[in-house]
Amino acid sequence: YFAKRFAYAYITPATAPCRADPGAFIRRVFRTLALDLPQSFELLPPGHGADATVRFRTPDDREAAMRRQPFELDGATVKLVREGETSNCSRARNDYIAHVALRDYPVEQRTEKEIGANCARFGFVREIDPACFTAPDLATVHVVLQLGQPREIPHEVRIRYHGGSTSVVPVEIVRLWDHAHSSDADGQYVPLFQAPTAAA
Repeated sequence: YFAKRFAYAYITPATAPCRADPGAFIRRVFRTLALDLPQSFELLPPGHGADATVRFRTPDDREAAMRRQPFELDGATVKLVREGETSNCSRARNDYIAHVALRDYPVEQRTEKEIGANCARFGFVREIDPACFTAPDLATVHVVLQLGQPREIPHEVRIRYHGGSTSVVPVEIVRLWDHAHSSDADGQYVPLFQAPTAAA
């Protein structure tokens, strides 16, 4: 389910000025050409050589956007490509999957949006351990990231609040592996974490 919410956005031509700020352009494309589609998607760091990774709220939202293509605006085209269908589009590589532990993670930052934003400078979040959302304050948050260079993973993440205060979250690499080992025969991402089972 989680992987089916992702698409990779490629902007052409390569010389298009909008590629300098792809996120803003992609949002403008949706607001201009597809206002009837859900606008609640998130834009994450690029993967598979794309200009941006788009995480839709549901798989149905992604498929609705896929059917609406192509998106053409101001002389540029945005093409969305599903997970597992990027082999002919890749301009760069994000070859690694990392399971990382974010220690002493503040509870007020424990949402998909905030965790994704706090990890965005070194990778994009593939999945989050569901157990973290009900854990107490300052509990460890386990996430799976896809990234290009493991050395980009920092020793700590600093979370800055509007009031000027900062939380320092230590980052521990639990495990690192090639992304191919997290894909099934169809190239779809295979989740590491299991959803919690309901109590009987």
